[in-house]
Amino acid sequence: MANLDDIVTVLKNGVVAMNDLTAALNSFRQIYTQSIGDNTYLGATDSNLVYTGAGRLVNVIFTGTAGGTIHDAATVATATTSNVIYDIPTTNPGLYQVNVPFFSGLVVKPSAGVTLSLTYSES
Repeated sequence: MANLDDIVTVLKNGVVAMNDLTAALNSFRQIYTQSIGDNTYLGATDSNLVYTGAGRLVNVIFTGTAGGTIHDAATVATATTSNVIYDIPTTNPGLYQVNVPFFSGLVVKPSAGVTLSLTYSES
């Protein structure tokens, strides 16, 4: 029959195992939410600053066929052709998986007639 020390050791080992499992699941959750985009920006029809800071552009959804661009920039004014991270196609509106990092910020510049939504993750 187990003595009190054996029972306490088993309980302690169970707590340690649960703490390790919790840490592993939290790490997995962070990676998972970054990969699916834990933030959304809906219905942009003109140039806008979406987010300032680093992160990852995950998905782009658009309607219209006039195109546009998405930039790695901290302001709309600094969003130029030199920091484009995604060109919005001029054909086949729909959902596009992009999965591109950005470092300064996220600026959208849809052309006239384009409505743009996106998912992104913050770093």
